[in-house]
Amino acid sequence: MGMIIKNSIRQLLRMKGRAVLFLMLLLLASGLFSLGRGFQIMNQEKTEAYESSFQTVGLVEQKASAVERIEVWNPAKGEYRIYPRNIFGSYHSLDVLNFEGANYQSGPEKRVTYGAYRPDYEVYTNGGNDMKSGLRLGFVLEVTPLKDGVIDHTMEVRVEKVWKGYGIREGDIIRVCDYYNPEPDTIYADKRYVMDLYDGYDYQGEGGLQFHPGGTIQSMQTGADGKKIPDEVGEDYFYEEVTADFWESEKSRRWRNLLKVWEYPEHMIPVTGTSDIGLMIPFYTGEAYLSSGRDFTEEEYEQGEKVCLISELFARKNGLEIGDQVRLPLLVADYRYSAGRNFSLYGSAGYSYLNAKGEPYEVFEDSQYTVTGIYGGIAGMLEEYGMGYQEIIIPSRSVRNSDEDNIVSAGPMRGSTTSFQIENGTIEEYMAEWNRQGIDDVEITFYDKGYTELEANINNMKQIARILIAVGVIMVLMVLGYFSWIFILRQRERTAIERSLGFGKRHSFGSLFCGIFLLMLLGSAVGCSAGSCLAGKLAGGLGQTVYYDTTFGNSQRTMQAETMQERTEEGVLETPFLAALQNAFLILAAGAGISGVGIVLNLRQEPMQMFGSRKE
Repeated sequence: MGMIIKNSIRQLLRMKGRAVLFLMLLLLASGLFSLGRGFQIMNQEKTEAYESSFQTVGLVEQKASAVERIEVWNPAKGEYRIYPRNIFGSYHSLDVLNFEGANYQSGPEKRVTYGAYRPDYEVYTNGGNDMKSGLRLGFVLEVTPLKDGVIDHTMEVRVEKVWKGYGIREGDIIRVCDYYNPEPDTIYADKRYVMDLYDGYDYQGEGGLQFHPGGTIQSMQTGADGKKIPDEVGEDYFYEEVTADFWESEKSRRWRNLLKVWEYPEHMIPVTGTSDIGLMIPFYTGEAYLSSGRDFTEEEYEQGEKVCLISELFARKNGLEIGDQVRLPLLVADYRYSAGRNFSLYGSAGYSYLNAKGEPYEVFEDSQYTVTGIYGGIAGMLEEYGMGYQEIIIPSRSVRNSDEDNIVSAGPMRGSTTSFQIENGTIEEYMAEWNRQGIDDVEITFYDKGYTELEANINNMKQIARILIAVGVIMVLMVLGYFSWIFILRQRERTAIERSLGFGKRHSFGSLFCGIFLLMLLGSAVGCSAGSCLAGKLAGGLGQTVYYDTTFGNSQRTMQAETMQERTEEGVLETPFLAALQNAFLILAAGAGISGVGIVLNLRQEPMQMFGSRKE
């Protein structure tokens, strides 16, 4: 065998120019082919890595159909102050998003914020100060005016009794003005009044602190259709005369109920139902993240299992761990705002916990939820797109009882509460289908962390890879075909001589094949290695460019960059060597096939026939 290989190499050395030319062309062709294949393989690896890192979500917001002027009385100037207010003819339901061709990966959903009443938790405190937070800085007081007067200006009253509130004592003189009421009542010095008051600035310019009637005594109850249910009392009902039998009479029922629910805000925990935490902007941007445990499984979402995610602060304050249970008595439901909008570090939403009949809301669902995960991150900053203070996340389908009689607020679809996820790179297709629906007052805004820009670069790399592969394949086949003809088919005389000297077909096959195979092995190995390494360096450089969306803040930047860089660098390091072996094997297989066919065609002829064809 050694003699056959030496003889084959000796014959090639007699054609040094052609052998060198063949080797150089094969290096170039195999390099181009391997470069294209490297781009293709690594592009696919990056695409797969990016698919798990990127997420395309759409935020849905209904636009107002009109704007009206709201007039608020300003007693200081004796005139109305004008404010704009958005008007909606009706609220669109999620059904408008369920159209053919939408192809959602998750959602659409309009998240509801529930209030879970846990009196055994002191949710909102103010660092041990005697002025508690929550809905507070409000008071239920019995007062006596120092003189008669219409309460359209600042009047001094003496505090006779403190029913609810912190920081005011009996006998204190405070200033009161029914600031927002264009037709306030007259109050008399010889009478006592119970008032629902909140503190504020003296808008009449006299300076100092003054109090104005609030709205906790009034109901905010809303029907399932989104319309406010008319209250049994008027909209300007903030105070009442206290007679001798007032607190035993039916007239005081609403005030007695207000005293019962006064502490509710200090023990109200926001609970948000969702079908995918990835649709919640804080989790999407990374401002909120699972620090331990796990997200809900697909089955838990679908089946509405009683599982929950809690914040690190909530877990720490209440000694909770993964696997523990949390009882969530759901008292109210907010269909307008997110928990981030209404539950901050400094207090909970200013709901009235009295219904339209003046009765306290009753818990509509009370269940034990198992903690599957604990999340960390920024919360309680009073941001519409943020997390609420100590917010708890549950599967939306886990709330099975109707909240129809416990809705405290309803409104249109908002970007902070209404969202969905579609496949990366399909925004244009989705919007084409959406525009066919003809709904003009609903706006959809997409965020994909820069995937659209990245996809354009990926597609460009795909095209480059295809062109390089095509050019490389054509060149490889041409080089192998042409030089197989030169080194084999044009060597018929050599084959005829060897056969005439008694060499067998196997010996002649080896004599012709070994030399060209060694050239192919050298050329393909070096060319493919060079092409794959070059592809790795070029793709690695492209992989250092990080595409991300910072619309909701920069907290995502570092995490997104590090995740994608780690994944792409792994591919860049591993792919060149594996690809070089695969590419070289393919070229060798093609070259061996072409050469082998040519040699077999030679050996099928008898030596005298080959001499005759040579002479011709």
